[in-house]
Amino acid sequence: MEITTAEQAKEIIKKWVEENHHKLNEIKDENSNFHFEIDYPLGSQKRQRILQPKEYPGLIVLLNGVAVAKEHTEKLKEMNENDKDAFYGEIRNTLLFQQNSYEMNIDDTGVAKAIQFSYEFYFDGLTKTKLFEGLLLNHRSLLYIVSKFNDEFGLPTMPKDESANA
Repeated sequence: MEITTAEQAKEIIKKWVEENHHKLNEIKDENSNFHFEIDYPLGSQKRQRILQPKEYPGLIVLLNGVAVAKEHTEKLKEMNENDKDAFYGEIRNTLLFQQNSYEMNIDDTGVAKAIQFSYEFYFDGLTKTKLFEGLLLNHRSLLYIVSKFNDEFGLPTMPKDESANA
């Protein structure tokens, strides 16, 4: 079946996500034709978003992200600029050729506060395989960032209600 409308995309994505037993919440979003939040990986506390922005007809966007742990931001503040640039450069060089994209939110002092991942495709590429491939790529990128920060700065103390801090 060819997908040509946001309503068709919404219904087929909802069906596939529910077939795979993910919890799906619809998010009210005036800028999107549809906006879902799902547990991914299945049954975890981690969340990803699936949305179709009104501004870009035919585009599907998959999003997830991670906030940098307070202990890690403190250690980033203490790093000299060359070491910080090298650390960020290694992340950039690793993620540069991935099929998904990333955006690192860096404050005025050069300290990363959060990293968001996105995977985009259009209705003509909408398949169940493509959808779940994008979710997996975003999840793997998140795991890479968490591992990279933990390897560099040690394991942070995790509040009980947070599931994915770097």
